[in-house]
Amino acid sequence: MQQPRLFEFRMGERSPDTLVVAEANRDAARLLTGWRAWPGNALALIGPPGSGKTHIALAWLLEAGARQLSPLASPDEGARAFQDAGGRLVLDDVDRARDETMLWRVLDLAKREGGAMLLVGETGPATWPVAIPDLRSRLAALPVARLGEPDEALMDVVLRRICREQFIQLSDDAAKFLVRRLPRTFEAARQWAAALDEELERGARPVSLKLARKAYERARVGWGEAGDG
Repeated sequence: MQQPRLFEFRMGERSPDTLVVAEANRDAARLLTGWRAWPGNALALIGPPGSGKTHIALAWLLEAGARQLSPLASPDEGARAFQDAGGRLVLDDVDRARDETMLWRVLDLAKREGGAMLLVGETGPATWPVAIPDLRSRLAALPVARLGEPDEALMDVVLRRICREQFIQLSDDAAKFLVRRLPRTFEAARQWAAALDEELERGARPVSLKLARKAYERARVGWGEAGDG
């Protein structure tokens, strides 16, 4: 039976078929694969911006036959979605804003009736400011799957994905240059992409080694560095 696909996700280059399991996300992928055994039938997936949280959450959604629920849904909407999805729900960006009563209700339903609740955010749920004491304790007790910063293989994937989403191609020489020199963080990849946008305003296509180097040097200014790496 084909699993339902929810188009609220902006898929682009983030379809499940393009998910790369590397050192940075291997542990999280393993935890998501074992979703039937999550303590309390819930898990928090966290990681820095650009680390692929939505991508891996989408892959899990399709694998588990889950549905996406807005963190700002009302308690009644949350309860209906829980029942309609057989208790399997994804709440993305739930660390930014949430309806606390709804979140408490669906977590309670999952604990009592079974299911699988995946809460996605940048920071650990124990740090989220909430007013309901019982919800605070439940969030603090959630198991956490953490996405780390990219290794070399994943950095290559991220850089190429950034370029493809802008309908440009990153040459192999440029990719190798960037993977060797960029700080191994998703933030560095985004800053390089922003610098690349400045260069591409001049109409340069595709991204050659020369253009990649120019964008890299421009980004280094923002890092407080100077000189040719």
